[in-house]
Order: sequence, then structure tokens, then C-alpha cells
Amino acid sequence: MRSRLGNHRRLAKVDGSFAFAMALASVVYGNSARVPVGELHRFLEMRITVLNAAFAGLFILMWAYCFEALGLYRSEHYGILGKLGRIVGGCAFMTASLVFYLVTSRTTGPTARIAVIFFSCSVLYEVLRVFGSYWIAARDPQLVVILGSGSRAAMAWREIRTRHRGTVKLLGFVDNRPTSEMAPIVACGFLGTIEDLSQLLLRNAVDELLVALPMKSCYDMAQQAIQIAERVGVRVVYMQDMYITTLKQSASRSPELFSELVPIHEHYVAAQVVKRLMDIVGSLAGLCLFSPVFLVVALAVKATSKGPVFFAQSRFGYRRRLFRMYKFRSMVSNAQELMAQLEEKNEASGPLFKIRDDPRITPLGRFLRASSLDELPQLWNVLIGNMSLVGPRPMSVRDVLLFSEATLMRRFTVKPGITGLWQVSGRSTLGFEKWIEMDFNYIDRWSLALDFQILARTVRAVLKGTGAV
Repeated sequence: MRSRLGNHRRLAKVDGSFAFAMALASVVYGNSARVPVGELHRFLEMRITVLNAAFAGLFILMWAYCFEALGLYRSEHYGILGKLGRIVGGCAFMTASLVFYLVTSRTTGPTARIAVIFFSCSVLYEVLRVFGSYWIAARDPQLVVILGSGSRAAMAWREIRTRHRGTVKLLGFVDNRPTSEMAPIVACGFLGTIEDLSQLLLRNAVDELLVALPMKSCYDMAQQAIQIAERVGVRVVYMQDMYITTLKQSASRSPELFSELVPIHEHYVAAQVVKRLMDIVGSLAGLCLFSPVFLVVALAVKATSKGPVFFAQSRFGYRRRLFRMYKFRSMVSNAQELMAQLEEKNEASGPLFKIRDDPRITPLGRFLRASSLDELPQLWNVLIGNMSLVGPRPMSVRDVLLFSEATLMRRFTVKPGITGLWQVSGRSTLGFEKWIEMDFNYIDRWSLALDFQILARTVRAVLKGTGAV
């Protein structure tokens, strides 16, 4: 089981390693003016001494503990000037440590120049890391529902407004108590009872359910809500003073409000990083490789029917966030307006809309769909991070609004993909229930090996045109 404190310490070590790389680069760059032209490789080939290796490890640990002590790996609210002061102070201390080592180890070279370079780079890096991560989080805040309406719930709400301001957004409170017994600030945000929670999670994007109940007296109600949230794929977090295995923190440290319940293994996190790198490399390679195809298809679409080359539609993606998905247009330009007239001819089960002989599809569009060439623009969605190469297919707003079970929301706990188990197993020949079953199967069994297997099967399915409509 992993706590956010553990997350901070891992981040601190990675941050320290990067800082040492900057220190090493500063030393190399600082000495570059003293190295004869064409001889830099000899400088870089110098042997690493035991003393240098020991300092490298010590420097990384010092950086990690220094910036962790300054609170720059936690979401505490110090204000812009407060954070800037801590960043400058931390970087100045580590620069002094680097200078002290260079002087005491009698390392020759322009120490002052190295110090200026390292200090400037480290301050710039930390400013980008601290404020950049906050800016990203503020653009897409965590959406939280608080389970409870008493003093704990009110304290959690105050904590969100102060320490997590901008990065966490409270949607409201859920409890079985009547609103007359709630504090005004809680009653104003009351969303419903535990019986309403399933529909609430079905109709709203929710990232976390924060349990803020007295567990001894409300255990059964809490367990009921937790089970609902877990079935939907909503993360469950506890207020730390309620969490049985409370983290041991020194009194000088400001405690975290939440303790994560969901275990996240290191190899899973590493695999996710590799998956993202694979998406970036794969999408870039695809965009470059298929650029001539893009040009030919674009010209063909424009020449054979009126309307734009690309079809852009809002789709639900990871964490049920809306994004614009792009395809080559394979239908007439007013296809969306004509859908209402064709609803009664829908041949798909569940909330999907499929017609084998859809009159809205253009002659060229049938070829594009059969060959899957209409999907190529989604490589751009993969590159910018809206989608992945492999994952459940992104669903339209119309389809998701027709969902009748909250458990279906679990398919949004991973990024949607260009291809997936559904595409390589029959596509449109499969019903909605089988499609969802495959999505859940992919989520539960996910691994890099499975992604590579699906990509290989995708090539075969595209060549055969299996299930394309």
C-alpha cells in the first residue's frame, strides 16, 4: 500500500538525480572554454574516482532531503513568493554544497562560473517543476465527492480550499443525514444519499471519493459507498486521522490530509511510462511515415464530397474528460443532423449506433472505413496525450449519456486507444455487452506485452478488413 508521502520521496530521489545531472553538465560546460578545440572528448573520458561517485550519491540525497524539508514536493500552499523563496534558498544551499566539494577536492576549473551556471539552471528547473505541475493540475483538477457531512467533512472542505486550492475541485457531499442537521456550508453542497451515489457517479465525472465519516458508527454505510465507488473505478481515499495504518510522520512535518488506499506498484508505474513513450514514438513515426497517405486521402475527401477534410467530434476519454477526436471525414457533412432520422434503423445493441448500409457514408468513406485509413488522424490525438495507441475505443457523448449502469464508467479509468481488443476481435460484428466485456478484460489484464500483441493483431485485422463498417 502506497502513501502520498512515499510518492513525494520517490519524486525527491528522481529530482535529486536530475539535479546531479545538471551539476555534472554545469561542470562540463564551465570547463569547455578551457578545453582545446576538438579535445572535449578527452575531458569526458576522464575516469570517475571513488570520491566523485560518493559525492554523486550524497548530492542526490542532500537535494532530495533539502527540497522535501522545504515542502516543495507537497501540495502545501505557501503562496507564489513563499515558494520562490524556498526554491531560491534550496538551490543556493545546493550550489554552495557543490562549490564546497569542488574547492575541498582541489578540482581545477572556473568554480565561480560553474556555480553561476548550476544555480541559474537549478532555479529555472525547480520553478518549471513546481509551478508547471501546479498549472497542469489546476487546468484539470481532481474532482472529489466527500462521503460525510459532519465536522470531518467540513474540515476536509476547508483543507481543499486552502492547501489544495485550484488542484482539487469539490463536487459536493453525500450522506444519509437530513440537510437540517448539516452545517450551512455542507448543506449547500449536498448531492444526495448513499442510494443516489451510483447514479451520481454514472452522470458525473468523479475522480475520488473522500471518506470523511466516523468509521466506528458509520462502518456499514461507508463500506456500501466504497463498494459502489470501486465498481465504477473511482479512487477511494481516507482522511488520515481515520486511516487505521496512519503514517508515522514527525511533528515538524505538516501531515497530508488524504492517504491513498489503492495500491500502485512500482513496475506498473514504470510500465505506464514506457507505454507513454511508446505512444509518442509510435505516433511520431506514424505521422511521418503516413504523411504522403494523409495528403492523398485529404485531396480525395475534398474532391469527392462537399465539406471539411477532417471530422472532429467530442469524445469521452481518460477520467471521463471530453476531448476532440479527429478522423478523415467518411460521411456527408451533415451526418450528425441526419442521425436523428435514422435512430429507428439502428442495428446495434445497447447505446451504440450502427447501420451496416448507413446512407450517410460516402463512396470514398466506405473504402476509408474498410481500410481503417479514416482513423489515421487519431495519431495526433495520441501524440498530444488524449489517446493511446492501444486502449478502449473513445465513446461519443451520445453513447455515454445512454449508459444505464454506473459500472460502465470503469472503462474510463484508462486512456482510450486507436486499437484494442474489440477492434482485433470482430469490431462491429460484436454486440455492446461483448465490447464492454473486452474493455474490462483489457483493463484488468493490461501489460506492455498485451499492447504489443494487440498491435500485431491489428495489422492482421486491418489487412483483412475484419468487422469494418
